[in-house]
Amino acid sequence: MLNLMFITAFIVVFISNVFALEMKLHTLYLHAKVDGKTATDSVGADQNSVVSIIMDSYGINYDTVNINSDTFKVVYLNCEPDVMLGFKQNGWNPVTTTAMRTAKLTKEGAELAHKYQLKGDDVIFSIENCVLRDPLVAGDCIAYHHQEVIYDQVPNVKITPLISYLDITNNQDIGSFGGALVDNNGLQEMHLWIPFIESHLAFFVGHIWIPWANYGMIDGYRRLLMEIQIDDYFTDNCFNNTDNCDGKRSPPGMPHYRTSVQDMINLAQWHHDVSGRLPEGSKIQIELAINGVHILTETQHKLIRDMDWTDAPVVPYNYTKPLGEVVTHRWPQQFDSDWDDQFLQDNDPLYKYFKDPKHQDDFYWLTHTFTHMKLDLASYHDSDQEMKVNIKMSDEPYLGMYNRPCYSKHSIVTPEISGLHNGDNLKAFTENQVYYAVGDTSRVDLSPANFYFPYITNMTQSNFDGFVVFPRQPPQIYWFCSTIEENMAFYYERYPQLTDVTWEKHLDNEAVLHVKNFLKLRHDPYMFHEGNLRNEDFPETVVGGQVKGKFGMMQQWVERMVIELNKYFDWPIISIKMDDLAATYIDRISRDSCQPQYTMIIDDSTGIIKEVKVESTNELNLSIVGDYPAKCRAPLFAMRDAGFMKNDEIEIEKIGKEPETGWIVLDKPGSPKSFKFAKEIKYTDETFVGKELSDSSFFSGTTLYILIGVGVLLLLLIIFFIIRKVGGKSK
Repeated sequence: MLNLMFITAFIVVFISNVFALEMKLHTLYLHAKVDGKTATDSVGADQNSVVSIIMDSYGINYDTVNINSDTFKVVYLNCEPDVMLGFKQNGWNPVTTTAMRTAKLTKEGAELAHKYQLKGDDVIFSIENCVLRDPLVAGDCIAYHHQEVIYDQVPNVKITPLISYLDITNNQDIGSFGGALVDNNGLQEMHLWIPFIESHLAFFVGHIWIPWANYGMIDGYRRLLMEIQIDDYFTDNCFNNTDNCDGKRSPPGMPHYRTSVQDMINLAQWHHDVSGRLPEGSKIQIELAINGVHILTETQHKLIRDMDWTDAPVVPYNYTKPLGEVVTHRWPQQFDSDWDDQFLQDNDPLYKYFKDPKHQDDFYWLTHTFTHMKLDLASYHDSDQEMKVNIKMSDEPYLGMYNRPCYSKHSIVTPEISGLHNGDNLKAFTENQVYYAVGDTSRVDLSPANFYFPYITNMTQSNFDGFVVFPRQPPQIYWFCSTIEENMAFYYERYPQLTDVTWEKHLDNEAVLHVKNFLKLRHDPYMFHEGNLRNEDFPETVVGGQVKGKFGMMQQWVERMVIELNKYFDWPIISIKMDDLAATYIDRISRDSCQPQYTMIIDDSTGIIKEVKVESTNELNLSIVGDYPAKCRAPLFAMRDAGFMKNDEIEIEKIGKEPETGWIVLDKPGSPKSFKFAKEIKYTDETFVGKELSDSSFFSGTTLYILIGVGVLLLLLIIFFIIRKVGGKSK
């Protein structure tokens, strides 16, 4: 009987562990629906909301549910002030207003931001109040109402303001608030009354309320990438002139520029300098997209004389070329590409400089085609030659970088973002192992509905399935300009009403505009061109009143962006090569297909997280070309001091002082895997860090259920023998 009781107790212990508290990591976005109609006079909480973009920026799993506005929420967004908590209207201004305002974080708001490695202390945010412009009235818009709130203290309710409204004319505090933390009889609430439409503040506070609401356990990841791509590298471009431009052989008086070796030496050093002005773990490194023909042009060596340089007919951006149709035939069937490497070195210092692997490693590299041929109407033959010959110039025995880690051999920047609706062209790309291209955010035809995903070509629009294209941003640093004077001359030509804008003001405007993409955690590369690298003969300057140096236009743009980014973030900012960037886009859209589900296993007596299980809920269904496979790669971002427990299934990523991100590749649905932590942590106590833990996987998962089964079987056998023995005695 004693043995029977021991085994029963043993089984109860295991069953108790099996039925520990489970909590799924999945966000429910409860959305206050107004009337579902197009706004005419005012805009409600459901119009033009950016809340979903903020959550998409992390890639977290969430469901949107439209509910009545009085339904309970952990975080209240675009909400009305609750008078039961002591909130009320501003004394002289209606609580609901379209007034122009600015705002800043309160002292407590800044402290909460610091908790999540954010800054924002000195930022004056603009409150946006205009969303839907009336096309019939120039400059008109539909006003967006927001709440300006003051409060009285109520018993058992503690209010901590997070955002203060300011007078837009002098940025002085007006005594009302745009957000607050509320301790409501022990229930923690965050109320945000700012308008959640397209604004810096809406995206910035997203990086506060998402980790706050999730106790720093995010079923996604965060990363700041600065991808600077330089098109037309090795080219000698002429300013604002495409006719008769032949680089240094152009007609007298035609301004032109090709980067010098000293330009590139300076840029290599600058990579280290600018990275040092960013948080720990940062690495800025630009990427050069090369046209190999300009090495031959520079040296006048074995030029392809029979090349047909006639421009192809102009077609709409979204024109789909019929398969097999030959409109252009630039490349001859026979040409001499047996180049003399020593001759090239002797006659092109830039070519010679980049023969050295040490100098290659100072930059990332990829192809831009050999001759910069526009590919919308290109034949298969022409596209194939553009790829093969540029690869040949990039490979041994010439530049010798093609098979090195610094080179993205599977990626391309297509000339003028062309050829992505040309199936013959895409066939030539993939047969030359090129599977990924950048698009252009100004091109609707290449813009995915969700800009965190790539656009994937299909037979309908491109006569080709599975080629991966992701967004790229065009800053207003123009392709044919190598000096500030040239750039601003063209800027004034484009915008004659803005001739009072100085270069310094232009950089400020660019920084304010594009920092929003970083607040959105967008990973779009930025497009620059070879002439923008010029710096050797630039005078010393001070960028943004903070950074002094001999910087070219591209450098000054980046330096001004760095100043702006440092106002908001204390996160590392890194650059990766395009092949690796493509992998992040593929991972992201793959997760959308396989829909990983996260479940926290929490000890119900101690509150300690035992593990976070994750499994795919759908079969992965994504058809793409290339050697990087679509896989269900699930992240977990844990803003704790414990770290992940290492094992063969988890990849742990840590950059600078950022908390660790764990990655697990999931199998088919129904096959969960687990994240475990190296130390004890509690879900609802972000400060708690307990003892170190060892991997107890022997007593978990399949092994645990086997032990339970064996225990139950032993119990049944004992009961069977007892019954049999008792029955024998009774006879």
